[in-house]
Amino acid sequence: MTYGAGTANSFSADQGYSEHQLGTAIDFISSGQGGVLDGFDNTAAYQWMQANAYKYGFILSYPKDNGYYEYEPWHWRFVGVKLATDLHNQGKNFYDLDQRVIDNYLTTVFDDPIQQGYPK
Repeated sequence: MTYGAGTANSFSADQGYSEHQLGTAIDFISSGQGGVLDGFDNTAAYQWMQANAYKYGFILSYPKDNGYYEYEPWHWRFVGVKLATDLHNQGKNFYDLDQRVIDNYLTTVFDDPIQQGYPK
């Protein structure tokens, strides 16, 4: 309401279309950023996320040069260790997959974390 539908939609997903509303996404910032999202990709925390997040089941939702949404280096989605690892190893992005492929992973996303491959 503060920004109006047209303006707000330019920097925020429509109601009901956000990964945050699904409960699957989190935005990260790092100390020294002054509480803002921009610039997260220039931090050591971002570099760590790029190298390790998949081990914990997280993927970068909107990477650079994706064809579906503005680049958001702070926005990470939980998809489960198996899918995150497979995406990482194959150099693919979540939204590049067909929904039927994703569905095959959903049956195991909440299985025992040790069996899912979480670091001990």
